[in-house]
Amino acid sequence: MKKSIYKLILVTIKDNKLLDQYLRFLTMCAESGITAVQLREKQLPYKELLAFGKAIQRVMKPFDVPLIINDNIQLAIAINADGVHLGQTDGDVCAARQQLGNDKIIGLTIDSIDQLYIANNLPINYVGIGAIFPTHNKNDVPTVWGSAGLKKLSSLTHYPIVAIGGINESNAQAVMQAGASGIAAIDAFHTAVDPMTTTKNLRHIVEGIDRVQTP
Repeated sequence: MKKSIYKLILVTIKDNKLLDQYLRFLTMCAESGITAVQLREKQLPYKELLAFGKAIQRVMKPFDVPLIINDNIQLAIAINADGVHLGQTDGDVCAARQQLGNDKIIGLTIDSIDQLYIANNLPINYVGIGAIFPTHNKNDVPTVWGSAGLKKLSSLTHYPIVAIGGINESNAQAVMQAGASGIAAIDAFHTAVDPMTTTKNLRHIVEGIDRVQTP
């Protein structure tokens, strides 16, 4: 498994955008340095998710950017996605590993230190920690960890940490310094005035390189 997959994950939020418009946006971000896309569309019915996932795979293929499916193991199997990201209530991780096989990515959201200890013995590839900072994209966040909380978790985990929640160009460096292996974001990409420059800047930050320009 390439470690670079975890560095900069774009989490989708298509809303009412036209499909072609949104795929162009994803393509720009792929050209500029995202290392994976997580398909996370809570309101779309399965048939639309299926078509959307296949469309994302088509435009990401030239960039070798993997597609991770949020929550839905069956969808991941149906389109042969690169993996899944599961929450604590999204099914049994061991069963998911049996269904997906050893070559697929499995990420697991962690909401507490006790859950992290359990995850250390599960057949996963990374843990998702969030929210690091306040975010409006998830209403039921149990904990806002901050940099200090993330640093503590990074000392306890057996797996790479992908941090999420309120992360942007102004705080991504602190997140990486606190022990994250990479970041996942929604607003940082979707609200950017210039998504290409923002993506380049975030990729430079997670790689430990100076930013392209100050926003």
